[in-house]
Amino acid sequence: MSKNIMIINGSLRGAAGNSGAVAKQAAEVLTTGLQQQAAILTLTDRLPTIREVYALLAGCDGFLVITGVYWNNWSSPLQRFIEVTTAFENTPAFFGKPVACAVTMDSVGGIEVAARLQAVFGGLGCWTPPCSTVVLSRTGQEAIDASTGDADDPNNDVWRLDDLQIVLQNLVTAAAMPRNNWVAWPHTGLVIPDGPWPGEGPLDMGTPRFVP
Repeated sequence: MSKNIMIINGSLRGAAGNSGAVAKQAAEVLTTGLQQQAAILTLTDRLPTIREVYALLAGCDGFLVITGVYWNNWSSPLQRFIEVTTAFENTPAFFGKPVACAVTMDSVGGIEVAARLQAVFGGLGCWTPPCSTVVLSRTGQEAIDASTGDADDPNNDVWRLDDLQIVLQNLVTAAAMPRNNWVAWPHTGLVIPDGPWPGEGPLDMGTPRFVP
């Protein structure tokens, strides 16, 4: 039975950037190569209501989170998404679902961003399968191009776009595993706010205020 994988494109440039290209390639690998279902949620687009986003997340079986690296961090659209969906922590939106990451960068910071993303989504209720991260860099691609065809290619082990196939195959395998054996720690019960997606402006998702 095919699984439904949600591709979250957190690029500042939306579908036009490096992360957008990776998202498109991932969707092609999932649907054509692995015979799965895939949907791309581009965070720079106008998103539907909070309840509709919750329904989209609850209806999928796993996540591929994609972002560029911006001063050693993920993008502001992805940060806002995490802040809003904190209300969905350990609910059917995330709980027990596998997450993989693809990070694009110029030269540095990508693996650190990917590791922190895995930790954040782990806190939301997801888990990480083996070999579920790929970091694609401009400098790495230049190194690959410079040594392609060499008899003893020193850059054979540099991450490249083709490695996305492995990440996605492991993600699909993990998505097929049962989710009803996991146990959640105590957490605030789900309250889905009504109204449009709060893409900008002050954000109050009901967390306690304790500073007078």
